[in-house]
Amino acid sequence: MMKKQEMAQDGSTEPLDESTTNRTITANRSGADTLHLTDQIKKSITAPKPSAAARAELLADIHRLQLAVETPLETIYRIGHQSWQNACVRIAIDLGIFDALVKKEGDSPVSVQKLASACGADAVFLVRIMRVIVALGLCAESGVEEYKANSKTEIMTIPQGISSFKTWFDIFVPAATKLPEHMRSQHYQNPTQPTNSAFACATGSEFWNHLKKTPEHAEIFNNFMATRRQGKPNWHDIYPIEQELSSENIGQDDILLVDVGGNRGHDLVNIRAKHPRLVGKMVVQDLPSVVAHASFPSDSNITAMPHDFFSPQPIQ
Repeated sequence: MMKKQEMAQDGSTEPLDESTTNRTITANRSGADTLHLTDQIKKSITAPKPSAAARAELLADIHRLQLAVETPLETIYRIGHQSWQNACVRIAIDLGIFDALVKKEGDSPVSVQKLASACGADAVFLVRIMRVIVALGLCAESGVEEYKANSKTEIMTIPQGISSFKTWFDIFVPAATKLPEHMRSQHYQNPTQPTNSAFACATGSEFWNHLKKTPEHAEIFNNFMATRRQGKPNWHDIYPIEQELSSENIGQDDILLVDVGGNRGHDLVNIRAKHPRLVGKMVVQDLPSVVAHASFPSDSNITAMPHDFFSPQPIQ
């Protein structure tokens, strides 16, 4: 391979082959991309009240910047450590760490000794867990082994955050760990049957039967479904409900809307509250164990109907 001479900053020359030159060009291009991303992020952060689309693009730019700055080894280490990070968050939920930080009166931090006493955990062990929780941004470390709640802590004390994390970790992580083994056994063919899946391999049954047999998981999942859209736009915030569903031919006793697999009816309750002029009954359908816990305002004209959506639809 032909050698090239390049002048170094100190005035000396060194032979460079084509691969070295290509690496230099790539590094320069990467540096330029990093600077461009940094500028984009600065502009987005300082923009007043960014839209949802602008926020999404900002987060994408931040992720691209992280990938541009990380070495390949740092990237795979970050990915590989996520399972341990999730385990630490799950332990923190069990110990009530987030509750203890949020309920703390005053602005002073909580020492690890007081936190350990409140949670019933060994202080040395708790320090190790808290290193991860702080690194993930779920609370702040204001001093050596002293902790305070931040803007991310509270969500881990309310049903939306707790049920979401428990759903992912308690219900779906075991299936994820089985996925490589299961797909290997299936010669990497796309699954077509719910009984032949990584979830079934991990739990011994398909998803819905597992929930029937495991009430604690059913409760976690139902709470997750009921709260997961809180603070986010819902389909009925976008779809022209009144324009499409209002009709002179529908009376109070006629069925206006059926929410199939609608959990405990939270969508219908929200629709009725936002569109009280809609005439007609609304029906939520889900498994008997789910709709048994559904409750609605007396004047909502919403009813619950036990139904398995794999069965023929009784309302036509």
